[in-house]
Amino acid sequence: MKIKKLSQCTLEEALAAWNKGFEGYMVPVTMTVQAFVNRMANEDLLPDKSVVGFMQGEPSGIIMTGIREIGGKKIAWNGGTGIAPAYRGKGLSAAMMEEVFDIYKAEKAQAAVLEAIEENERAIKLYKKMGYETADQLLYLNKHITLKEKSSYIKNHFEIKKVYPEQLQSLSFYDIDAAWQCQWQSIKHGEAAVFVSPEGKEDGYILFKRILDRAGSTNRIIIYQLKFRENCSIKETMAESILGTMFLEGDDSIDFTAVNISAVNPASQALVKMGFEKKIGQVMMKKNINS
Repeated sequence: MKIKKLSQCTLEEALAAWNKGFEGYMVPVTMTVQAFVNRMANEDLLPDKSVVGFMQGEPSGIIMTGIREIGGKKIAWNGGTGIAPAYRGKGLSAAMMEEVFDIYKAEKAQAAVLEAIEENERAIKLYKKMGYETADQLLYLNKHITLKEKSSYIKNHFEIKKVYPEQLQSLSFYDIDAAWQCQWQSIKHGEAAVFVSPEGKEDGYILFKRILDRAGSTNRIIIYQLKFRENCSIKETMAESILGTMFLEGDDSIDFTAVNISAVNPASQALVKMGFEKKIGQVMMKKNINS
C-alpha cells in the first residue's frame, strides 16, 4: 500500500483511481479526463490536499478534498471517496482517511464535512468509525411543471430582486450549512434572487442555474438553495410564486430539480406539498477538527 498526494500523480493515474474506485456505485459517476478536470475547478478541489492510494503499484483508491472558509470557519470537504472493488474492506480507505485528516489538521480546518447516499450503509459505517456524525438529511426533489399548471399558482405579492450569487452571503439567514456543492462558490454561471416583501423585508432567496435548449427555451432549472426568513409566514404560496416567475416567454414546461436541500428546511416541505418527488436521499456528515 502506498498513498500519494494527487498532485504527485499523473492525471491518468488520478482518473483511473476515480473510475475504478466508483465501480458499481449506486449512481453513475464515471468521468472522462475533461469532466474530471472540470469538476475539480468547479468545486474548488485541491490536488495537493487530495490523495490517491496505490495497491501493488496500481491506482486503487482516491479521496478528493476541497477547503473553504465558510461563515468564518475553515471547512474541509470530502468530495469523493472511492476504492477499487478488489481492495474494499482491506484497510485502504481507513489509511487514506487518516492521511487526509493529517492534511486537514495541517491546514487548520475546524470541521470536515461530506455527503453519502443514505443507502450506502457500508460507507456511512466507515465514516462513523472515523469520527463523523450525521448532521442533516438531504433530498433531491424533482417535478416537471407545465405552463398550464403554472397558471394556477398564486401570484406573488413581493418583489424579486436579482443579485449576484456571491451577494447572498450578506443575508442574515444565508445557509452557511448548505451542502458544499450548493454553496454559491460552486455554482459557476448560476443566478440568484432575493424576495422582498411589500414592507421592504428580505423574506427569502433562491440560488439556481437555468439550462436552455437549442431554441433558447428553458429545459431545466436546478435549484441549489431555496430558503425563507425564519418568521416568514407564506412559505408555501411563496414557493409556488417563485417557481412560476421562472418561466420565460416560449417556455411550455420546465423540469425543476432541487439538489441536496435539507429535509428540515421549510422550503423542501413546501416543494413536497407542491408535488415534488424525492429521487435520492443523502446524509450530510460532520467531524470536528482542531477543536
